[in-house]
Amino acid sequence: MIFKTKKALLLSLCVLMLLGNTPMDTQAVPMRFAVIGDYGLASQPEQDVATLVNSWNPDFIVTLGDNNYTTGSAAEIDANIGQYYHDYIYPYQGSYGAGAAANKFFPILGNHDWETPNAQPYLDYFSLPGNERYYDFIQGPIHFFVLDSDPREPDGTSASSIQALWLKAGLYTSTSPWQIVLLHHAPYSSSSHGSNTNMQWDYKGWGADAVLAGHDHTYERIVIDGLPYFVNGLGGSTIYPFNTPVTGSEVRYNNNYGAMLITALDTQITFQFWSRTPTKRDEYILQTTFADVAKNYWAWSFIESLKNANITGGCLTTPLSYCPEDSVTRAQMAVFLLKGIHGSTYIPPVVGSDTGFADVAADHWAAAWIKQLAAEGITSGCGAGNYCPENSVTRAQMAIFLLNAKYGSAYEPPAPTGVFTDVPIGYWADQWIEQLAFEGITSGCGSGIYCPEADVTRAQMAVFLVKTFGLP
Repeated sequence: MIFKTKKALLLSLCVLMLLGNTPMDTQAVPMRFAVIGDYGLASQPEQDVATLVNSWNPDFIVTLGDNNYTTGSAAEIDANIGQYYHDYIYPYQGSYGAGAAANKFFPILGNHDWETPNAQPYLDYFSLPGNERYYDFIQGPIHFFVLDSDPREPDGTSASSIQALWLKAGLYTSTSPWQIVLLHHAPYSSSSHGSNTNMQWDYKGWGADAVLAGHDHTYERIVIDGLPYFVNGLGGSTIYPFNTPVTGSEVRYNNNYGAMLITALDTQITFQFWSRTPTKRDEYILQTTFADVAKNYWAWSFIESLKNANITGGCLTTPLSYCPEDSVTRAQMAVFLLKGIHGSTYIPPVVGSDTGFADVAADHWAAAWIKQLAAEGITSGCGAGNYCPENSVTRAQMAIFLLNAKYGSAYEPPAPTGVFTDVPIGYWADQWIEQLAFEGITSGCGSGIYCPEADVTRAQMAVFLVKTFGLP
């Protein structure tokens, strides 16, 4: 939408989005990696896919199993893998080149890799983290969890197995912006092998952002309960047909061999599938709601709740941003609080000719909100008949605003007992601050202090509002 005046633009942005300043910096250089599946059969298709992958100059490669057709033997493994991908493997002890200076190749066990007892050639060929059968690693903004979905896995493949409990704990404790699960047997697939129900674990509930698998020699994108599942098995072995599409299947491709190229930032992942021609056959983008609030940002879930409740639309539109470290102004606070009290669809009464405050003109973008906040007894301004709309809100002031908004203007909190070392009894907002802590709305700013004179940031405001008004 194009506005004819700067004033109209400012009014619209402020009212709709509680205007901030600039978004904080996020990861600037994207990480790029390739994903190949069911590829390990020395052949022209594998060579073509390897050429495609090399043309991308990826930071690293992950596989989705069946690295070494058809029996997983030691005699064939270097020809099936090292011949095409030795430049990414460390330590590399095969005969096709020098290998990489640091490992950039992260494989997954497939059923064909297990055809030789204990998958020993695979375990001997690669040097991987953990027990090497299933493991995790972090690259850039992604925490990868590599599973062994073969029934011969000693630690089991059920949702209650040792391996599953390891995954659940790892996803729960991960602090990376994104978590991706990799395995061979596809939990959902519309092709020959079909869906592997024993691997339909609660990936979304445990914290995964995407699940990538192979086994069926097709490419398919399936979305189940908002979680994307990818089947990527066109790395070099015989292509399979499709059967009746499973529920959630959005894209299916099996006309040619290919690989996935994935590009990741702290706030966005782009999944692409390319055939060897090369032609892009699919693209799917995962992104956080706000471009400046990554999933591992401390207040991410609270900011998401605020957005989902339609109490904020952010601070900028292009890209959509929240400005979490910006201070909250008293004008912005009026909108936040009234929407928290009355709901996201609330519109205050028309302001009329006078706001009641000398420094808030009737055409100020938040005039109606400020006047209503005063009408409800939540504020009487900042003194001398003024409201100080552009002043930042301190944490001490916010304690009073929040409790008045929650309980009404007549509310008086209990007497203070001395909870925070920087809020002595007798401090002007002592009882309000302590009541806020008593109700679990705040635990202070760390080390037993509250920082009462510090400005409230937009991130902190999100936490305060969600906890005060019980937003989901």
